[in-house]
Amino acid sequence: MSKQSPHVKACLEQLIPELVGLTITGGAVDQSGEYWGFVAEGKQGKKTFKKVVFVNCDPEGNGPGFLEIENG
Repeated sequence: MSKQSPHVKACLEQLIPELVGLTITGGAVDQSGEYWGFVAEGKQGKKTFKKVVFVNCDPEGNGPGFLEIENG
């Protein structure tokens, strides 16, 4: 595994576990029409979850971001 910055490491350790096991079920756009993301739904343990994930340019949400998708 390549070296990770502290920010990347924190994201992988804190944000990704919230989404593991959920399924992306659709897209999402905020009320301003500028910010976008996706809806993830599923079960974790006995609870059913629905989460909306927005792709931002930084942790403060100062602008919309870009999500790159590559083949595995």
